Amino acid sequence: MDDRKFEQLISRLEASAQEKPNNYIAAVIGIALLGFVVLALAVGLSLIAVLLLLGLVVLVIASGGKALIVILKLGKLVILLAIPAWTMVRASITLLFSRFPKPEGRELKREEAPALFARIDELRARMNGPRVHKVLLTDELNASIVQHPRFGLFGWEENYLILGLPLLQALNEDETFAVVAHEYGHLSGHHSRLGGFIYRFRLAWGRLQNLSEQWNDWGSRLIARLFKWYAPYFNAYTFVLARQNEYIADQASVEVAGRQNAANALMRINIAAHFEDEEFWPSINRRVANEPEPFGSRSTYWAQSMRSVLDADMRTRFLEAAGKRETDHLDTHPALKDRLAAMGVEIAADAARALEVPHTNAASAWLGVNLEAIKAEFDQRWKDSVAENWRTRHEHLQQRQARLAVLESQAELNTDEQWERISILDELKPDADLLPLLNNLLQLKPLHASALFRRGTLLLERGDDAGIADLESVMQQDEESILAACEAAWRYYQSHSPDKAEHYSLRWQERSNHLAAVNAELGSLPADAQLTEAGLDEETLESIRKILQLHGKHISKAYVMRRILKADSSMRDYVLAFETSWFTLGNKGPAVIKKLVQEDFPVHMFVVHLGSDPYKRFRKSIKKMKLPPLLFRG
Repeated sequence: MDDRKFEQLISRLEASAQEKPNNYIAAVIGIALLGFVVLALAVGLSLIAVLLLLGLVVLVIASGGKALIVILKLGKLVILLAIPAWTMVRASITLLFSRFPKPEGRELKREEAPALFARIDELRARMNGPRVHKVLLTDELNASIVQHPRFGLFGWEENYLILGLPLLQALNEDETFAVVAHEYGHLSGHHSRLGGFIYRFRLAWGRLQNLSEQWNDWGSRLIARLFKWYAPYFNAYTFVLARQNEYIADQASVEVAGRQNAANALMRINIAAHFEDEEFWPSINRRVANEPEPFGSRSTYWAQSMRSVLDADMRTRFLEAAGKRETDHLDTHPALKDRLAAMGVEIAADAARALEVPHTNAASAWLGVNLEAIKAEFDQRWKDSVAENWRTRHEHLQQRQARLAVLESQAELNTDEQWERISILDELKPDADLLPLLNNLLQLKPLHASALFRRGTLLLERGDDAGIADLESVMQQDEESILAACEAAWRYYQSHSPDKAEHYSLRWQERSNHLAAVNAELGSLPADAQLTEAGLDEETLESIRKILQLHGKHISKAYVMRRILKADSSMRDYVLAFETSWFTLGNKGPAVIKKLVQEDFPVHMFVVHLGSDPYKRFRKSIKKMKLPPLLFRG
C-alpha cells in the first residue's frame, strides 16, 4: 500500500470514527484480533512442517524400517520438505523468542533523583497504573514511555520512562510532570483500556516489523511477507485510535498536573524544538570554523543559550510557526493548536512572552546535587562522539575560508567563481544576505540551476512565493532536483496554502515512487532483460577494454550492451557479458566476475558470464544484433 492509499484509508476511517464510533471500535478490535490470527498462522506454518517430518519418523518406526527404503528412494522429495520445514521452524523460534534491543540511555537510580521518583510514585498512585521499572536519561529534547519484553514477543514487559536532559532543562518541574503524566497515561490506558491495549499492541507490531525486515531465508521471508501485507491495514485502522489516545493522554496530563501546566509544557517544547533547530545547532556549527576541538560544556551551553538568546520576540515567532502547523497523517500526534484547543486553551498573542525560561528548571529540581556530574558525563560522551568529525569539518572550513579570501581578493569573477563564492558564504556565514549575489549571477547566467534553487529556497524562507517560479524552472531543467524542490515548496505552502502543499506532496510522492521502481530494477538483471547496442563513445569503450585486459585473462570474448529499463527507458544501464576460454580448468566465470565487479567502470555495469544460467540466452540477443566483441582472444 503506497502513502497516498494509506492516507485515503485513514481519512475514511477518521470519518467513520466520527459518524459511527461503535462501528469503528468494532473494526479496530477486529483488525487487532486478525493480528493474533496472523501470528498464529506464522507459528502454525512451522508446526505443520514439523508435524510432516515427525509423521515420516513415526512411519519409519511403525513400519519397522520398511518405510525408510521408500523415503530413501524419494530422497529429493524429503529434502525439499525438510529444508522449508527447518527454515519455517527457525523463523517461528526467532519470532517468538528473539531478544529485542533495550532502550538506550543513562539509567537513573532512585537515590540519584529522589524528587523525580517521588513524583513518579505520586503519578502511579493517582492514575492506578503499572510500575515504571527503569528511568533512563538521554541527550534529546524528548520524553517517552517504552515497554520492553524481557523474553521474546510474549515475554514479561519491563516499563521504561525515558527523559531527555535538554527537555528537563527547558521546562520547570510542574510542566515536566505534565509531560510525564501524558506519557504514563499511554501506559496506564487512563480513561480507555482499549486505547492502552492498542498503544502497547502497536509498539509490539512495530518491533515485529523491524525484526522481520532483517530475515533473509526462505521460511522467514514467507512470514515477513505475511506481516508486510497485514501491517499497513493494522497501522491505518489503529492510527485514528492512536491519535485519539493522544488527546486522552493530554486529558490525563490536565487532570494530574493542571490545565495551564499541561498547555505550557506543549508550548515550551514546541518553542524549544524550533530554537534547537534554528538557533542552537547552527550556533554550534559556527563554532566549528574557529575551534579545532569540540567544547566540553554543551549541556550548560544549551541552558545558557535559552536564557541569553531565546527572548520574547523569538519565542513569539517560534510559537506562531508551531501554531500554523496542520495535523497530518504522517504522525499520530495532533498539531499543537488542535491539542491546545482540546484542552480549552488558545495560543494567545502574549502566551509566548509569558513563557520565560524557568529560573529553576526540572533538571535542577529533580537531579539536585547530581546534576553537574550527570551533565559532565553527557558532555564528555558527546565530545568523544563528535571529536573526529569536528576536526575534519574544522580543517575543511579553514580551507574554505582561505579559498574565500582568494576569491574576494580578485577584481572580477566568472560565473563559476561567483557560484563558488556564494556556496562558501552560505556555508561559513549563514546570516549573510546572498540575494544580491544570486541576482547578479542569474543576470549573467539565467538558467544556472544551483543558483536558481538557492534563490528559490531563500525567497520562500523570507515568505516570498516568487521563489516557487525558481524551483519550477530548476525542476524543468533537472529531474534530479524534483524531490528537494517539491519538499521546499511543500514546506512553504503548509502554512500558506494546504491545497498547494498537497499538490507538491503528490509530485514528490510520484517522483519518489518512480525512483524506487528504477532503483529496484537497477538492483538486479533478469534473464529476459531487453538489450540493445551500447552506443558508447570510443573513449569509454577503451576504458572498459583496458580493465578487461588487466583483469580478464580467462576471458575469450566480451560484449558491452545497453539494457532498456522498463521503469525508465531514458536511463542508461549497461551489461558486460563475457565468455571464458575452453582451455581453462574448472569454471572460471565466478572468479572473473569477482575481480571485475571490484573495478571502477566508467558507466554503471552488470557483469555476467554467458556460460552460466540464466544468462546463456543473452547469446541470442548478441547474435541477433550482430554485435562485435569488445575484446576477443582467439
